[in-house]
Amino acid sequence: MVHFMICPYCGNSVALGRRICEFCGFDLEPAKKLVERSNVLYNRGLKMAKVRNLSGAIPVLEKSLELNKHNSDARNLLGLIYYETGDIVEALSSWLISRHLDPEDNEADYFLEKVQRDTAELDSMNLAIRKYNSALKEARQHNFDLAIIQLKKAISINKKFLKAYQLLTLIYIEDREHSKAYRLINSGLAIDIGNTALLRYRQELTGDSTVPVRDEYSVEADEAKDKPIAAKFSYKEDKPSIFPFVNLILGVIIGIICSQWLVVPTVKKNMKEEYENSRIDYSAELAAKSATINQLQKTVTTQEKKIAELENNTGSSQGGIINVNNENYAAFFEAWEEYRNLKEKEYTDDELVTLAYKLWKIKDGDITQGYASDMLKTMRDEVYPVAAKKVYSRAKDLFEREMYEEAITWLSAASDMDKDNENPIYYIGRSYQALEKYQEALEYFRKTLEVAPNTTLKELVEERIEACEKELS
Repeated sequence: MVHFMICPYCGNSVALGRRICEFCGFDLEPAKKLVERSNVLYNRGLKMAKVRNLSGAIPVLEKSLELNKHNSDARNLLGLIYYETGDIVEALSSWLISRHLDPEDNEADYFLEKVQRDTAELDSMNLAIRKYNSALKEARQHNFDLAIIQLKKAISINKKFLKAYQLLTLIYIEDREHSKAYRLINSGLAIDIGNTALLRYRQELTGDSTVPVRDEYSVEADEAKDKPIAAKFSYKEDKPSIFPFVNLILGVIIGIICSQWLVVPTVKKNMKEEYENSRIDYSAELAAKSATINQLQKTVTTQEKKIAELENNTGSSQGGIINVNNENYAAFFEAWEEYRNLKEKEYTDDELVTLAYKLWKIKDGDITQGYASDMLKTMRDEVYPVAAKKVYSRAKDLFEREMYEEAITWLSAASDMDKDNENPIYYIGRSYQALEKYQEALEYFRKTLEVAPNTTLKELVEERIEACEKELS
């Protein structure tokens, strides 16, 4: 607790019991009330922290620091609370500010030295934060499975990382894993019984609309009892010194002169070299693209000749293309027309995905003509690598909209187009699991591990295999 105060007029330290500043004669009574009020709020925050109502203690301590920024006890306690909840950045910031404002006999030195000495724990906390940031990025892209893996690792590294608890709980609620979410909420509340986010999630799960009782030590309850003290007086601010402004202006002038002599010529030289390099690269790229276009045009011409020959052969043997009984030939010619049209223009992603899907639906065994089989392979080899990710994206969208039957078809197409990608196979299994076709789901989950034994989804796949086996038993 603070036993001294800073004179708001001259800035000197004065014992808390004095009414008049012994240095300048300023009336300290109003400022003394602010310091006392700050100490009262610190004591309330300390009581809340002792019963692990950490989220409730934070605003109380922040209010204490608003009234007296030199209350190092309140700022150090705030740093300890942040450290306890896994927010190492805020904790270090609080202790550094505390040491800067009160450099003598400050417990912040002990906390900072302890953290710096235990480098292993600091590194593990930083790793947990990186895992959390990665999970947050995946969650924003709706890649919840990958986000869950990262958050589990973050929590295993830092058992008190409340932000990771909150995000993982939210993902479990979104995935309707309510039992896991509820267990996670209880674990988080064991760290901080007043965490508003976790309490709100628990209320969402249980459906209990009971309004929690306001804490007797809250800032709101305290302010309802007493009138604000700060409105009763005003005091003079410290007289501003002109020297910092003079130093700032001199620094700016010196910086401008140095930049003109040293930086600007170098920047101009680098810009010139960069322009020359980019011009050379652009010329080379343009030449390469021209060669590619010429090659593609030759390919199209060759394929058109093969198509014409195929049409003549088919027409002479079966009375023309229109009379061909095999529907796959009709689909093949339609895909060829689209392929040729896309070669001649700037195509959209939807057009590319549509063409890839049509090529996938053509059955190889029904295309018996040698030219047609070769051209079908050529089109697939060119289209599949470009369209595979876009087809998977559309399939994932269907899955998230719970259109599982359609999603299975598109996921199968994405899997055939990119055989090294285990994600489509995994989501086929999840689609069958959602449709309660557990045997089919089990086959695809096992196939996922066969295709990619070291996949990042391994832990989740094994959990789903166990769940399907339990349903079939």
